Amino acid sequence: MVEIHYGVVRLGGVWTIIGKALRFGHFRSKAAAERAARRLASLSAGLPVQLHIQDETGQLQPPLKLD
Repeated sequence: MVEIHYGVVRLGGVWTIIGKALRFGHFRSKAAAERAARRLASLSAGLPVQLHIQDETGQLQPPLKLD
């Protein structure tokens, strides 16, 4: 089954959303980027979405499955 994967990561001094061939937005906080990624996931037309969030040390946390 097809899944969509989005990442919320810090690039330079801003947070952004990444995915396959995607880099979206410049957010001042991780929370704002995560909210935007969840809104983007809600438009997935019923496809499962895995959300990967980078922590403050730069490590990606285990993905969250969004319905």
